[in-house]
Amino acid sequence: MDAERRRILYVQPNSEVGGSDIALLRTVEALDPARFAPVVVLPAEGPLAPMLRAAGATVRLLPMMQLRTLPSPAYQSRYLARIWPTVRRLAALMREEKAELVHTNSLYCLYGGFAARLAGVPHLWHVREIPPAIPVARPALGRMVLALSRMVVCMTQACADPLFGRHAADRRIRLLSEGLDLREWSRGTIARSIRAELGIPARAPVIGFVARLDPWKGLEVFLEAAARIAPDFPDAVFLVSGDAPAGFEAYRDSMVARAEALGLGRRIQFVGWRYRLADIPALMADLDIFCHTSVAPEPFGLVIIEAMAMGCPVIAARAGGPMEIVEDGISGLLTPPGDAGALAEAMRGLLADPARRARIAAAGRARVETVYSRAAFSARLRTLSEEALAGPLT
Repeated sequence: MDAERRRILYVQPNSEVGGSDIALLRTVEALDPARFAPVVVLPAEGPLAPMLRAAGATVRLLPMMQLRTLPSPAYQSRYLARIWPTVRRLAALMREEKAELVHTNSLYCLYGGFAARLAGVPHLWHVREIPPAIPVARPALGRMVLALSRMVVCMTQACADPLFGRHAADRRIRLLSEGLDLREWSRGTIARSIRAELGIPARAPVIGFVARLDPWKGLEVFLEAAARIAPDFPDAVFLVSGDAPAGFEAYRDSMVARAEALGLGRRIQFVGWRYRLADIPALMADLDIFCHTSVAPEPFGLVIIEAMAMGCPVIAARAGGPMEIVEDGISGLLTPPGDAGALAEAMRGLLADPARRARIAAAGRARVETVYSRAAFSARLRTLSEEALAGPLT
């Protein structure tokens, strides 16, 4: 059977479980196992590796430094020194695995495109990020992505337009939103209570923030808004689920201190990484409101459609991908990025109007069923993969 299956090699620059990592896992799960043989290259063992193996992928390990925005000249120098040796080793692995298509899973993974060129294998670059608006650098990055790729897949138009500018209409650039398995992401499947686990009263309104504690996710906006509405809703509980990625521990600590300074005290719970991927449906099902507060444009917003699928009303920042997901006032609410006052007013309005919360929750679920289902995602992914395998796009 393997001789008949098309071998796609995925390059993933880390082995953790964040947004792009989860999206890769769901990509592998969505492949038709009778038609495709996925091989995933990771830099090391980590939480993602066993999940990929369980989904049917062959996992190969090859040390790769991740391109990061840490303000560390030493880190960036090490990255530059290692990029070409890594590219050569990756190209050799591609030949060894007899890859027919290389799929780079992040804009910030530069190895895949160059290694695929060196190995003579067609390359698909999956853009899941919105790069900083750096003059000259961002347009040059866009040109490089196109030059090294047979196809470029962008999560949203919000990813494509800033990177490619006037070239965003190039036929090699395609859109592929994420999709959820709505059998898994359904209230009917939940047999546990996160509230009970955390000691939260059943009738207490719970407003949640679920994300890595990375500064651009805007946790401080959530905390400021929570402090503004807390006196008006004395039973409300505020929940922060997620922890700091490596290098941002000081930011997490400053946010815990900020919550204390704002007087939130026992009204807020920081649960760290207690709840992982398999726990998120149950977590979302126990929230009365989910807040997405990124202060920079979000490329997509996977956690937004997860909340919507579980019938949890969403308030999201009006920038980037969320503007393509949320129909403002219908399937969710949008507020200006970084505006704690506007977020507080949106929270207050939903908490005061249970009927409106219910309408928005139902519309959010319907939106995911219509646009962001696993079936729709799988069909689109299969079409794009086969098109990229067939030959150059003309």
